[in-house]
Amino acid sequence: MATLTAKWVKRGALALAAVIALYLVAALAGSLLPVNRDWQRPEHGIELFIETNGLHSGIVMPIWNDIHDWTPLVRPEHLQDPSRYGSHILVGWGHEGVYRNTREWSDLRASDAFSAIFGSSNVLIHIDHLQYPQAYPHYRRSLRVSAAEYRKIAAAIEEKFSLDRQYRSQPSPGYGDADLFYRSHGHYNAFYTCNNWTSDVLQQAGIRTGLWTPFQGGVMRWFPEEGE
Repeated sequence: MATLTAKWVKRGALALAAVIALYLVAALAGSLLPVNRDWQRPEHGIELFIETNGLHSGIVMPIWNDIHDWTPLVRPEHLQDPSRYGSHILVGWGHEGVYRNTREWSDLRASDAFSAIFGSSNVLIHIDHLQYPQAYPHYRRSLRVSAAEYRKIAAAIEEKFSLDRQYRSQPSPGYGDADLFYRSHGHYNAFYTCNNWTSDVLQQAGIRTGLWTPFQGGVMRWFPEEGE
């Protein structure tokens, strides 16, 4: 009986390893296949940034310009210290448990990982306030877009906000004084992650990115550093 149990445990472990390997290979292949391959960076336009912390990716945008105004949804009074209200916001979307509890891979809890893999509608928008950001090696890459493209990006993000009965966004505390979480719509799972969301928003605007990018590296590869 013990021998039979050990054999099934071994088979289960091998099957799990095969599934993980297949997922990683698919993630690499998906991140290398372009969507909107004919997109060209405009000579003039709005400067955004694509940013990563090594786990999550997001889009950096001005809090206000002639094209779009984020202040109806993202208010200074939402912050404990309104002086931290930024010139720009870094916007990401993801699984509530992972977002709140996992700033780095080493923080990941088994319960959050299980929920994220098999799917959850407990999702959040994360907003980090920044002051006049610049491109920075490895983690923040410049992206210039046209006015029409920016309108599409903003519209795709706006529709993810879950509003209360008075049509107000619903903030809750973030990691520190300059960031917040907001209630959101959507369904997170292993096939649609925070990084898939970043690419999806860009794809809806017609911007070139990878077909399937569950990891941040698959997003960032499409936005090389200056000079590359």
